[in-house]
Amino acid sequence: MRVSVRAALAVCLAAPVFLAPSWALADSPTPAEAIAEGLRGSPVHVDPAYDSAFPEEARDRVVSLIEDSGLPVRVLLVPLVDGDTWGGDPTALAGAVHDRTGGRAHYLVMGGGSVRGTDYSDTGDENEDLRAHYGALAASYATGFDAPLAEEIELAVEFAVADDPAAAFQEAQEAYREANGIGDGTTPAPSPTPEQTEPAERTDGGEGPGWRGAWRWAAAGVVFLLLVGGYLLWTRPRQVPTLPQHAAFANADRAHREKLRGRAERELTEVGERLSALRPDNARDAADALRGALDAHAAARSVLDRADGDDLADLAGVLVLLDTAEDGMVRARDSRRGGTRRRHCYANPLHGTDTAETDWRELGGTRTVRVPLCRECAGNVRARTRLAALLVEYQGRTVPYYEVPARESVWSATGFGSLADDLVERILRGDHRGSQPR
Repeated sequence: MRVSVRAALAVCLAAPVFLAPSWALADSPTPAEAIAEGLRGSPVHVDPAYDSAFPEEARDRVVSLIEDSGLPVRVLLVPLVDGDTWGGDPTALAGAVHDRTGGRAHYLVMGGGSVRGTDYSDTGDENEDLRAHYGALAASYATGFDAPLAEEIELAVEFAVADDPAAAFQEAQEAYREANGIGDGTTPAPSPTPEQTEPAERTDGGEGPGWRGAWRWAAAGVVFLLLVGGYLLWTRPRQVPTLPQHAAFANADRAHREKLRGRAERELTEVGERLSALRPDNARDAADALRGALDAHAAARSVLDRADGDDLADLAGVLVLLDTAEDGMVRARDSRRGGTRRRHCYANPLHGTDTAETDWRELGGTRTVRVPLCRECAGNVRARTRLAALLVEYQGRTVPYYEVPARESVWSATGFGSLADDLVERILRGDHRGSQPR
């Protein structure tokens, strides 16, 4: 039995006290929340299913490697199968956990028979420091794609915390190729054919090869040259076509947007399920908070349904609205927490909600505004350097989202809700439908 979001809203409006059935475990953490909570005590999370494959002594070594490095490396060993909470996808698991921890982090997750690396930067640039990505690849090559789980995990962590994980990956890859004779000319040449080793037929009493023998030698020579030439052509290093720079950036940008959309879709479903099962406090304020959470979730769905070409601002807006819904659920469970809510970084809401009100003066100007900024952006303001802003396309140019006129973008008008408290109301009345920057 599952209560739909629409049904929950209807019951909430009619009789808030009886919104959820008595069996709803509203306070039970989701799997991602439980893992995130465990990571606060240790950088390694191991499901009991992996106890024998990854014993305590191996875990202790890995924990020591991570703690000694001082780097935010995290190891997640959780059974993943198609159809589970994360669709069997290690990247989805890392994303769900990271949504609840935030900041810079490097996740090594066991999935698909090997370690997968997923990295998150605190600057919003996911290609900035790919320690987990290169660490996982280096471990696979170093073990020849065949090693016990504990050995592969330990090696992956060693490479991830190294001074230069990318160089370590290149080294391991080259060693693997050399050991296996891949693409380096070490594969032996084809053996000679029988015609090349057979003595020439003599037809002149032994004084010299006859015309038939000479012909066979010539034919054998041609075959030999063809074989050698074909072999050299096949094994010579191939030039990998280099994408034009604009195409390379476009591909990276597209991959980033697709990843964000996948995250938004997963979060939308998960928050909706939690809303359906939520058991609110008995206070009137709790019912109001739940109503607000439902509205925020509905607004997020509305934006995601109309996101044009996976527009980056719209996708960021969906995640902001889902965070707003999360805040409402917290207040609905315990109305004593009051009406405080998290504020996203004004420069780029994807930087998270660990923000502080900061006086920001525009570069080259004298005007000052007070906005919530993450630590890095606040540091950039103090250093008078450009912010790592969320960029959008507007009239053929790439500009920070807040430079789009407010009348054309609900995100610019509200700073993704950091400047105004009525973002949800604006979305529900349709302000976002005409706010797509052009």
